[in-house]
Amino acid sequence: MATSIVGVDVGGTSIRAVRFDGDLDHTSAASVSLPTPRGAAAIAAAVSSAVISTIDGTDGDPVAVALGMPGRVDVTTGTVSSAVNLGIVEPVAIGTLVGARTGLPVHVENDVNAAALGAHDHLGLGPDASLAFINIGTGIAAGFVLGGRLWRGATGSAGEVGHIPMWSHGPRCACGQVGCVEAAASGRAVDADPDRRRDVAASVAWAVQLCAMTLDVDVVALGGGMTEAVGFRDDVVAELEARAASAPMLADLCLPARLAIIPADVPIGSIGAVLARAERLAAP
Repeated sequence: MATSIVGVDVGGTSIRAVRFDGDLDHTSAASVSLPTPRGAAAIAAAVSSAVISTIDGTDGDPVAVALGMPGRVDVTTGTVSSAVNLGIVEPVAIGTLVGARTGLPVHVENDVNAAALGAHDHLGLGPDASLAFINIGTGIAAGFVLGGRLWRGATGSAGEVGHIPMWSHGPRCACGQVGCVEAAASGRAVDADPDRRRDVAASVAWAVQLCAMTLDVDVVALGGGMTEAVGFRDDVVAELEARAASAPMLADLCLPARLAIIPADVPIGSIGAVLARAERLAAP
């Protein structure tokens, strides 16, 4: 009897649950998408419903849920906090809530960290290759894979580039700061003010430069709903080239050549959640 793991990617607007069977070769056996509600209890209920839908009526033996969640994630306890776009501020044991509803063990990982692992896998990068994955969706955040492994940081907050202010002025962010890149160029920011669409390429190029100059990664991959806009990659490359033209140091970094776009139909968040669970289980 085949075993199954359900990888779940919780985004700002939708939840995607994908069941992987057998040897987990990343071939989807079933998938379900639902709108993302607000609040921990509603999200746990929606995630559990999606998981159950993917395994209901199958002959397989479901063994676990691998869940990617926005916010600060404690991978040891399955606790999530500071997921401000989802209405979660104080720590919530989301893994326990989903486990109680599904009857399955649940591993929780930050959603962009999971997507970074999924992008690393999708691009076929070797175990020594480094990658920064920047998600430009409802919010903006990054995940890092260094030497083939996730880099979470001391408190699990590595990659919150969306909440590093670009300017001393500008719109107020949901995090409480002013001038954050997320407040200027995320999907939520553009929906609230369509004129901000002109800020997207400049803001994303700034985030690409930040990740590349901080960690000198081999690849900076971009994903998320905003990347589906017509001309998105060309606009970002043009902004990077304009910056390089005025700064020889940036020209030497060859940032456009390091750039990759992950298609929206590749479930890197769900795949990466499964990979993050495996990485966690293999840790000494």
